[in-house]
Amino acid sequence: MDGRDGRDGRVRATLLIVSLVISGCSKVLPPKDQVIALEGATLIDGAGGDPKPDAVIIVRNGHIEAVARVNEIPIPRGAERINLVGKTIIPGLIDSHAHVERWAARRYIAWGVTTVRDLHGQTDSIVALKQEMNLGSILGPRMFVAGAMIDGVPTTYPNATGVATADQARHAVDLHAVAGVDYLKVYTKITPALLRPLLDEAGKLRLPVAAHLGKTDAVTAARAGVVSIEHMAGVVQAATGDPMYASAHNDFLTGWTAEEKGWAGLDSSSVARTARALAQTKVVVVPTLVVHDMLSRLDNPILLTRPGMEDVPENAESVRSVPSLLRRTGWRPSDFDAFRRSRRRQDQFVREFRRAGGAIAAGSDAANQLLIPGYSLHEEMSFLVGAGLTPLEAITAATRRGAQLLRADSLGLLAPGKVADLVVLNGNPARNISATRNIAMVIIRGRVIRPDSLRATWK
Repeated sequence: MDGRDGRDGRVRATLLIVSLVISGCSKVLPPKDQVIALEGATLIDGAGGDPKPDAVIIVRNGHIEAVARVNEIPIPRGAERINLVGKTIIPGLIDSHAHVERWAARRYIAWGVTTVRDLHGQTDSIVALKQEMNLGSILGPRMFVAGAMIDGVPTTYPNATGVATADQARHAVDLHAVAGVDYLKVYTKITPALLRPLLDEAGKLRLPVAAHLGKTDAVTAARAGVVSIEHMAGVVQAATGDPMYASAHNDFLTGWTAEEKGWAGLDSSSVARTARALAQTKVVVVPTLVVHDMLSRLDNPILLTRPGMEDVPENAESVRSVPSLLRRTGWRPSDFDAFRRSRRRQDQFVREFRRAGGAIAAGSDAANQLLIPGYSLHEEMSFLVGAGLTPLEAITAATRRGAQLLRADSLGLLAPGKVADLVVLNGNPARNISATRNIAMVIIRGRVIRPDSLRATWK
């Protein structure tokens, strides 16, 4: 083979590789110079303002080019025009507390969840899954990941990163940064003494820290600089000042049970006082009310057949393994009674925190027992409304607030220059939040997806 033949062969091989890459991604990424005009819908843009009727949104190559009223701007020649009169457009939903499994990727999209904040996974595998989704190799939501959570020792979960000293805490932060995580998550056995050096090192590397607390109370953690409090963990300890809660977290299940039951013993004034104290720190609270509600009804087998479960594969043990969790916890009817009594105080905390100006982001904790990827974020929005938020505030918690928590300015808001992640609803969620579950279409990265067609791919 002469030199020219060799060069020609290499060119042909390069062209073949490029062709394969393009064809492999064409199912996810929109073609070049694709223009879509969405016309006539009511727009809820994620900023928290009133819905805007008769909107037109121009989407070009996966980004929003213009937002206006019908007839205020010309429709570009050659645009695909979609008539959405009678429908409502909201930003793509952001699940601010998720545990993503590969089987769930398309389920999130079918339910309008276009971005997820993953808060624990084997670091190398979850970073790899993030890259596949974010590069468009597979259809799924945009992912932001924490990798393996950082815990005290012995760790609650074997794939967590355990630390026992300040030097180990700093080293754990460094290892996570090198692995390419977007932020960190600390878990229940992290004490104030370990949290301080961890936050110091994370601050130097500009890595935000999310906290599922146990041995540190919520106000202490928030004042130290964590960016978010997950599940409202540590609030009961902060409200009571009782060191029993910290010691109970020597064992995860003991601490979890004590804290979940402890809400029922709080009085309204201590809840309001703690909510105000947390709001002053500017920490974001991700309440995951759906988690607390499912725990309070874990003994009800009907929940395994509720709407949304049809999207969960029969072998998805993370969602369906309720009997094994009941055996592991040993919870009795009296425990569930206490959990149900706690719900009123949990709702009050959310209401008081919002009233004090606190920022709330919506998260589902799916996939976990009874928590359905995608669908449970809609349940969370309904619980937020039940706790006292307006439907528009609940939608903002699941869109713009989540984007702000992720420091992702291009997400969570429908405005020129933002990415074209949006959901078209058949009804108006400003009147009834359950309308977010009735989805006509989803647009992610500028690609139009019909949920029914997507479901057909896994049924």
